[in-house]
Amino acid sequence: MAGKAALVLVIGFMILLGYVSRDLSVIAGRAQGNMSTYAAATESHNLAITGANAGLARLYQDTSWRGSRTQELSGAADRSFTYTVSTGANGRPFLRSVSLVRGPFETLGDTVEVEFGAQTLQTFTLFAWMTNFEGNIFWITGDTVWGRVHSNSLMHVNGQPVFMEKVTTAKSFDPKPGVGQNKAIFKNGYETGVAPIKFPDDLSQISAAAASGGRLYAGDVTVELKGGTAASGDGYVEVYSGATKIDSFEINSATFNGALGATGRVSVSGVVDGKISIFSTTNVYVLDDITYENKTTASDDVLGLISEADVTIADSPGNKTNVNIDGSIFCRSGSLKAENYNSGSPRGVFNMFGSIVQDTRGAVGTFSGSTLKTGYYKRYRYDERLSEPSFRPPWYPGFYTTTFAISCWWESVHIPKFN
Repeated sequence: MAGKAALVLVIGFMILLGYVSRDLSVIAGRAQGNMSTYAAATESHNLAITGANAGLARLYQDTSWRGSRTQELSGAADRSFTYTVSTGANGRPFLRSVSLVRGPFETLGDTVEVEFGAQTLQTFTLFAWMTNFEGNIFWITGDTVWGRVHSNSLMHVNGQPVFMEKVTTAKSFDPKPGVGQNKAIFKNGYETGVAPIKFPDDLSQISAAAASGGRLYAGDVTVELKGGTAASGDGYVEVYSGATKIDSFEINSATFNGALGATGRVSVSGVVDGKISIFSTTNVYVLDDITYENKTTASDDVLGLISEADVTIADSPGNKTNVNIDGSIFCRSGSLKAENYNSGSPRGVFNMFGSIVQDTRGAVGTFSGSTLKTGYYKRYRYDERLSEPSFRPPWYPGFYTTTFAISCWWESVHIPKFN
């Protein structure tokens, strides 16, 4: 009897252990499956994020690009991401990245969507010096620039010019810094291969402002800027056609919006007391020094010299020994240059306080080695007030940034089916 009881007990334990073993096997199988599912879900989410970052890199290289790209993992056709850049209803780019991962029990997919803020309009006065094309003109020993410098082209250096702030170029330097005759001193570093900055297609904005609320003259005119009294804000302008005065007004008058222009050549000199931009649909000539009445950081004196073609330092008696220009120069399709820069004797130093932006770099002198032969040495000091984008000459041209700020980043989270 005892033997039968023992046999029944053994058989019972064996059956119980069988059930336990089966349950443990099922649990282990489910755990392995759930781990595989969780791994696939994590991979799907990470792939969607990877696609979004790849799409951002593609967009930032070319903000006008629109389309889709699919990337499969190497040797894993069942794992991929697709990013698409389209134009949203607000006119801004819209980026969507979708992943695809075929898991052990289901196909998984996650989505990342990226929205962008509006492109912001920047003023060209953020740069102390900027060119579209440097041509074959060199920076040499004795040249000094305070403020940011940017060129959309190759920059040539022969000697030891000094750049007090960061220098950027869409291309490079000739020769490269530290090689050959390029002994330039970059106080705040430099960067090559950056995105080019596009010039405006025309000067229609300031032209329209001058025609409505400003002053717009036909033909050639001469503009004499008068500082008024020592008090701030009482500067005025006298305008001549030949020897005949045709206009006179206060810069800060409520009836003047700050834009003065002409369809012909505009010749300028004098003292600035107030805010004014002077432009020409042809060329601007600087006849003599142009200076601010008040050059402190608290001053509101600011001048824009804006030309469709060139801004030229005239070969005039007033410019024979040094020349001083306070203001922001902009040459949409031309250059800042000195008239007859390659003849005669050295004329001293061209002192610029403000900013210079030109399509093609113009010459203001010639040199032999690092010695000035004709024209001017350059001393360009940036007007630090211009580093604040809201402070600029009236109607001064601007540019849109080539990158977009992310305003919204949304990620979907796929919840996998676990056993």
